[in-house]
Amino acid sequence: MQTLAKQVLEHAAGLPEGTPLVTKELLHLGNRAAVDQVLSRLVQRGTLLRAGRGIYVLPVESRFGSRAPSASKMVEGLAHQRGETI
Repeated sequence: MQTLAKQVLEHAAGLPEGTPLVTKELLHLGNRAAVDQVLSRLVQRGTLLRAGRGIYVLPVESRFGSRAPSASKMVEGLAHQRGETI
């Protein structure tokens, strides 16, 4: 059985670059308190970046280190998740 942190990271890795992870979409992995705690710990470790309240994103790894994905990709991904047109 995998830990909740590994499940969240696998879910994030399956998304296109810049697609934000929304807390509400991860509730199928565990209860709200457990998901919030895991996301907080992943941010403290530097594995995830916090883009806003309840919105997290996987950093992009390059040969120069890790960085945040481009803002346009994050906005497009969030708009697609919410069904909005920008």
